Amino acid sequence: MDADCLIKLTKAGLKEDICRAFNVTLPHLVKKEVVDRGKAKQLPDAFVVEKNLDEGLIKIKSGKRVKAGAGEKEALALYQAGRFDAIGSDDKRFIRQLRLFSVPYVTPAVFLALMVKQGTLPVAEALKKLDALSAYISDDEYSTAKLYLANRRL
Repeated sequence: MDADCLIKLTKAGLKEDICRAFNVTLPHLVKKEVVDRGKAKQLPDAFVVEKNLDEGLIKIKSGKRVKAGAGEKEALALYQAGRFDAIGSDDKRFIRQLRLFSVPYVTPAVFLALMVKQGTLPVAEALKKLDALSAYISDDEYSTAKLYLANRRL
């Protein structure tokens, strides 16, 4: 998962639910960006993510050496090493790159849809969680997820 996705899920209060439903791993550079730099700036999200790391809810993995500040590149390198099913991201530019290389990705709202599909989250609850997420995602992602969830209710 990249920093963009992690931060949005954290701000919406959904990170723990997602991490319980899926095995979530952060590239080392994403941990540095979100936790280490965030703590230096006293950002509350940084302390929450650090607690999740300490509890083992989120794992950290280092990939092939990449330049500092390149959490997305490290995420891609880890995926290409064959250890993961998809990359969690909501960064439009990074997602275009993932599509170009046919790399599966999951956006924050898609995590909710997957949980409904797997039967681990009721539709009504997913709709509430989607509303909590709505301030942090695009209107297109919100509308698409809402339509999917509404159709699951039928």
